[in-house]
Parts: sequence; C-alpha cells; structure tokens
Amino acid sequence: MPLRTKRRAKVKRPKARSAKKKVVDRAQQTLEVLRKIGSRRNVMQIVPPRHVYRSSHVRPEEEESGDHELMSGALKSPTGPGAANGFRNRAGSQITEPRVTNVYLGPFWGGDRGFFEGFSRSIVENGYLDPLKQFGYGTGSGSYLGPVDGLALLSGTRLKGSDVPAKLAAMLDSSSLQADVNTLFMVILPDGVTCGFGPKESCANFCGYHDSFRYRGIDVAYSVLPSPTGCQACGNGAMSNFTLLYAHELAEACTDKVPGRGWMAEGGEENADLEAWVLLDWGPPEDPRRYVVQGYYTNEQGNTIGAYRSAPA
Repeated sequence: MPLRTKRRAKVKRPKARSAKKKVVDRAQQTLEVLRKIGSRRNVMQIVPPRHVYRSSHVRPEEEESGDHELMSGALKSPTGPGAANGFRNRAGSQITEPRVTNVYLGPFWGGDRGFFEGFSRSIVENGYLDPLKQFGYGTGSGSYLGPVDGLALLSGTRLKGSDVPAKLAAMLDSSSLQADVNTLFMVILPDGVTCGFGPKESCANFCGYHDSFRYRGIDVAYSVLPSPTGCQACGNGAMSNFTLLYAHELAEACTDKVPGRGWMAEGGEENADLEAWVLLDWGPPEDPRRYVVQGYYTNEQGNTIGAYRSAPA
C-alpha cells in the first residue's frame, strides 16, 4: 500500500494592505494628532511641518509601491476643486476687511526686514486674497498698517499658549496697538524664542499658528510665527519658506478668525492646510518671482491664489 502523505494545512495569511491604504491610515492618525495641538479642538489651527505632506502629483505605480520619495508624508497636497470633504463655513467667523499689523517681539531673524515688510504689504493689499471676495468667502484683500515693535524677548524664552494674548492685550492697554473686529496681528518671534502647547513645541510639531482672544467685547485675531532658523521642518531659515508660512496663516486667519467657527473641512483642515507646502512664485508683472507664497483651498478652484495687481482696489 502506498504511503499517504499528510496534506499541510493551509495557513491563512492576512492580505497585505496596499500602500494607498497605509497612507490613508497614516493620514487619519496625523490629522488626529495635529487637531490636538493648540487651544481649539477639532480644528488644525497650526501650520504643520512640511514633512507630514506628500505631493498628490505621483504616478499610479509610484503610489502603489509606496517607496517614492514623494510618498513619505501622510497628508496629500494640493487638494483639487471640490475635493475637500465638507469644506464649509461653520459659524460665520471671518475677518471681513483685514487690517494687518506685524508685531515684532525682538530683532527680525531674516536680516532684510525691509524686504519682508514690502512682502507683507503686498500680500495683504495687492490681490492675493481677492478670490475669497469674488467667490463669497466673507473676506478678501485688506490694508497693511505697518510694523510695531514690542518688548524684545530674550533668546531661550519659551512662550506658552496664553502668553501671546496677554502680551498683545498689554500693548493694547498702553495704546501701542489698536484693535477692532477686522484686526489681525502677525506676531514675529526672534531667533532663540520658541512657543508651545503642553509638550508640543514649535519646529518639532508645528511652524506657526493662529488664534483669537477676547478684548473689550470683541474677538481679536492673531498669528504667531517663530523663527525658522535651524529648523529643517519649517524651512531652515529660507526667506521663501517664511513668506509661504506668512501666506498660510494670513489666508486661514481671514477665513477662520476664531478657529473652528469659520471655513474648514470635515477633517478639521483650514483652507491653507489643504494646499500646504506647495511653493508658488508671486509678484508684479515686471518681477513675477519676487515672492514665494502658497495657495489656499476654495471649492471652486482647489488650489487658489489671486493675481498680483499693482494698486489696492
């Protein structure tokens, strides 16, 4: 009688998840982490470090393999027209006619403050935000009021979330600053000064953020932009990356003044989060590459940027 060989039992092995599925899972985990940074829950009020993003412009075979250099980040950018799930106005919190002031809490780390001031005026006044008014997002281009120097912070200072509103309120009390419902303070930190929320630190976990505080019965909007010097995740001191970060926070503060009560997607992303770290040249016709910015999301156009116009409207 021939010997019978035992059949080996088939071992059910779990199917390997596709690279696309893994990226989706990582994206959800990343969003959950980013939404928890800051004083507002369920909204991404920070500028995430650039390494958490990946380009959406990859070929199918690269996306499936998961090993392309553009696939290293979890969040996809840019986002196309109508592709942001549930992007809508939550409670009407916008800055209707932005009045922007740069508040320096120490020497400007970038050296050429004149160049940066020229950029600040241009991006507020010369068309960058025009599509937001055109498409009905409750805001648009505004007025740049110039710089104000506050009390310089010492290198090694760490600001917690409540420190900046307190400093701005003190400057308002002393009439060093003025505020109304359309005010936006862009707070520029010097080299060696960091900010954080609990264990989450600037550079390591975020590159800037925006928020608002109550002052004499009104919501006053502000943004905080730490120095990126020596921080690879936030541009490593490149002026082009810093102007991009400024554009990011300007677009978000104007459309979501009190974070979570203006325009955002179901995942908590604000308009600039959906187009983050896509560098775009912007400037006048005679010098179209003068500045580097990023776009902001609109349902109508996806990655959106207003054309430079020479004179305020």
